[in-house]
Amino acid sequence: MFNSANFSSIATDAKGVIQIFNVGAERMLGYTAAEVMNQITPADISDPQEVIARARALSAELGTVITPGFEALVFKASRGIEDIYELTYIRKDGSRFPAVVSVTALRDAQEAIIGYLLIGTDNTARKQAEEALLKAGALQSAIFNSANFSSIATDAKGVIQIFNVGAERMLGYTA
Repeated sequence: MFNSANFSSIATDAKGVIQIFNVGAERMLGYTAAEVMNQITPADISDPQEVIARARALSAELGTVITPGFEALVFKASRGIEDIYELTYIRKDGSRFPAVVSVTALRDAQEAIIGYLLIGTDNTARKQAEEALLKAGALQSAIFNSANFSSIATDAKGVIQIFNVGAERMLGYTA
């Protein structure tokens, strides 16, 4: 998976500076490994507002102050807590895409953190599918509730599950 073109694999040192940037990361983000290695942290290719929001949310959740920046991206992993989250990555050309990122702390034989591994995947297709489903559901609901017919459906126990506006008008009850 480390050399997969379908996943970005970014390894950092303990301070967050990128040390390894695989072909998947190059393909997704538009940078060559040489452009980022020993130059930047994963926070530099992440939406800054989302990194700030993540730091605030984690600070509230964990009851400690977490600094926006690289620390916000790896704080849970640094404490041995599984961490998978959504984040917007920013490509070299400035375009953005949603990613799902899994973070693991890399440790030496004495269990000291020597770096982090961030595995990411482009989440664009799933986000688009979710939006299409929401739009389709809203359209279906609008059609269903504006129809001039009544529609009532029950579950196996006879409990009403669907009661549209037409049924309300016809029977005088509200859903």
